[in-house]
Amino acid sequence: MDMITFELIAVIALVLLAFGDLIVGVVNDAVNFLNSAIGAKVAKMSTIMIIASIGVIIGATFSDGIIEVARKGIFFPEMFSLDEAIIIFTAVAITDIVLLDLYSTFGLPTSTTVSIVFELLGAAFVLAWWKIGDFNEAWTVINNASAIKIIVGILLSVAVAFVIGFIGQVITRMIFTFDYKKRFNKWGFLWSGVALTCLLFFIILKGGKHATFMTPDIKKWISLNYMNIVWGAFIFFSTLSFILIKLKVNILKVIVLIGTGSLAMAFAGNDLANFIGVSIAGVHAFFGSDLSGTLPTPSWILILAGSVMAIAMFMSRKAQTVVSTSVDLTSHDKQVMEKWNPSIFVKKFTELVMFLYKLLMYITPKRLRKWFFKRWETSNGHMHNGSAFDLLRAAVNLMIAAVLISLATSMKLPLSTTYVTFMVAMGTALADGAWDGVCAPYRLSGIITVVGGWFFTALLAFIFTGLTVSILYLTRIYGLVLLILIVFVMVYKLFYVHKKRHAKASRQQELF
Repeated sequence: MDMITFELIAVIALVLLAFGDLIVGVVNDAVNFLNSAIGAKVAKMSTIMIIASIGVIIGATFSDGIIEVARKGIFFPEMFSLDEAIIIFTAVAITDIVLLDLYSTFGLPTSTTVSIVFELLGAAFVLAWWKIGDFNEAWTVINNASAIKIIVGILLSVAVAFVIGFIGQVITRMIFTFDYKKRFNKWGFLWSGVALTCLLFFIILKGGKHATFMTPDIKKWISLNYMNIVWGAFIFFSTLSFILIKLKVNILKVIVLIGTGSLAMAFAGNDLANFIGVSIAGVHAFFGSDLSGTLPTPSWILILAGSVMAIAMFMSRKAQTVVSTSVDLTSHDKQVMEKWNPSIFVKKFTELVMFLYKLLMYITPKRLRKWFFKRWETSNGHMHNGSAFDLLRAAVNLMIAAVLISLATSMKLPLSTTYVTFMVAMGTALADGAWDGVCAPYRLSGIITVVGGWFFTALLAFIFTGLTVSILYLTRIYGLVLLILIVFVMVYKLFYVHKKRHAKASRQQELF
């Protein structure tokens, strides 16, 4: 079978795989923008999903359609021929579907950005090795400086997000405590002004940066008038919050719902490249486009992609499984102990941390210690309707995640939005005392499992894509047919594995 026939079939397969990647991608990424709203039970499940779906569709259509697969600097596309580029993109698309579906089946949130980066690294390197036959020369196709910058930035974002989430929640509880309603009715309008201003800039800098109305002139004007816009937005939102609070409107619910919609919009607009980028790039390669330039996508494809993601969120139970993992680890519910089994090392480490904490409390002046503990006094009454945490923490989760992602975007720093949102939630849970002495080892074990899974994401993505690209390079059309069949079988098997796990998960049924 000639090369053109293989390329044509591979491109058709890429288009079909794009739909699968949209579904498995948004199912795993849904945890990022649904976690806070669902954990705090800010509204009915249907209401939360509708708001998130609207955000996803708007975010997809706001995208200018530039799929930056090659322009991200992962590898040098000019070093590969047309058919080789198509092989790379096909291998990435095949691996991505199976890998993300595997994680979602077991309820583990991971980063679609990390998966796509390491899949591209693995595919490009292994194919170059097959061509050149020399390990060192094969690495010359990889843009090492750019790839290292992305990896280091992502790893740093994990630690920074956890620490900032912890500090932000501590400050918030010190101001408002768990019994926050009276204090919030008095001073909450200022806090709300800050939160809404943060979300506004998140929408502008992250969610709307690819929107067609964000022309270079508008971006330049925003940059020149940054501080004026910040103060103007703060005054406007503080005044609006003051009025709404006086009208007995629950402003925290408003903040959480706006935050959910804005995060959904940003994820759809920016992570769309992770889901359909390689497929679009493969189509462009087939028609002879320059992969080192911009790769525009028609608006109707963006609208279709947004609609597919919105439907997938409503229909998929795996999205609920992934969200429940994050909610369980951040809740005050001790049922988390039933899900995670800590090792001896984790138990001993937790004991050491608790000892250091008690030592710190012992050397702290008694009056200061008494005041501090009083700010953290809780009762079962601070939770409502069986929520995992209260509205105040949910709002802090969204606000801090928005700030960190916006700052990184404005400074052009690479990070994983999945890792940031997850670690912020873990940090605020620690600050809120969800990690008490009894369940702390179990929560830590759960976090280690999730974070450890992130490193396996990179490793598995590299290895599996290398294997996939080898099969395609050596067997062409026959290997492609075999791999497509494997994808269908794997997705089918994982569907039934999840179905059995879901039937046993009574905790998840109570949550949703």
